[in-house]
Amino acid sequence: MKILIIGGGPAGSTAARLLAKHFKVTLIQAKKKFNKPCGGGVKTKIFDEFSLPKDLIKHSLNYIYMIYKNDKIKIDLKGENLSIVERTEFDKKLRELAKEAGAKIYYGRFKKIQNDRAIIKFGSVEIPFEYDILIAADGVNSTVKKALNLPKIPSTITHYATTSEYKVGTCEFFFDFEIGGEYYAWAFPRGDKTHIGSVSRDNFQNLCKFLNVDIKPKGYKIPTWQEDIIIQKDNVYFVGDAAGQVMPLSFEGIYYAMHSAKILAECIIEKKDYKEEWNKRFLKEFKFMKKLEKINKTPFRSFIVKAHKLDFVQNFSVNLWLGVKNV
Repeated sequence: MKILIIGGGPAGSTAARLLAKHFKVTLIQAKKKFNKPCGGGVKTKIFDEFSLPKDLIKHSLNYIYMIYKNDKIKIDLKGENLSIVERTEFDKKLRELAKEAGAKIYYGRFKKIQNDRAIIKFGSVEIPFEYDILIAADGVNSTVKKALNLPKIPSTITHYATTSEYKVGTCEFFFDFEIGGEYYAWAFPRGDKTHIGSVSRDNFQNLCKFLNVDIKPKGYKIPTWQEDIIIQKDNVYFVGDAAGQVMPLSFEGIYYAMHSAKILAECIIEKKDYKEEWNKRFLKEFKFMKKLEKINKTPFRSFIVKAHKLDFVQNFSVNLWLGVKNV
């Protein structure tokens, strides 16, 4: 069986790596180097779960800060359970592992589906690729989804930049409405610099004022998960950002992209229903976080943040994040 995967980020590369042990897999990646605008935060346990080299970890964190106005609350993560990776290096390694597993990797762009073939453009040349299964892991602006006339992934635009004017030793999350907008603003360590971001341009400018930073942002879409997002149409499957599989409120994407890819690979190998299996694993958790996301958009947000001064609230939140307790 021929499987064609469009997109070589964490979802596409993981699916390719797992499926190449069983089928003929071809992965199409648009660029050899693509520095996705991402904070690079991921649960440390993913390195053991997917047998990834730990030298990819740039920062190991055992606490974070939640900040609301004058309150700066330290959250104990119960060990070095949060890691920061550099996305270009991380994604490149995932593609290398897929190649080692037997996947063929080509650098080109998906253009359209024609006569049950995917048309891939290499420079000025367009080449048709046959497939029995097509996996779209091509991000929030999925061109495969567009080619099939499927609804766009719901999304929001975040504004971000990397600066050396503000230094952090761990991840900081800012929940003031003026700074964080509907969600939150952030500052993540990135080497000897700091990756900062927020939702709207106005929120970002307010964040810069708060941090005493002068820098212009770039904008990028991130998915906002909805239960009715289409993740399969006939023999075409969607995974990762192309399926909106980003955790509501936290906007954690890498971990869920890779685990969603694992679910998809197992479903293809074992001939199970992808939507059904994904729902079994994640639906309850995503729906719960979606409810919290809605509450976070209300004035009740200040109470939730300040409640994290209490140990039992911190324990609940960290256990929820780690997956220690079921929702």
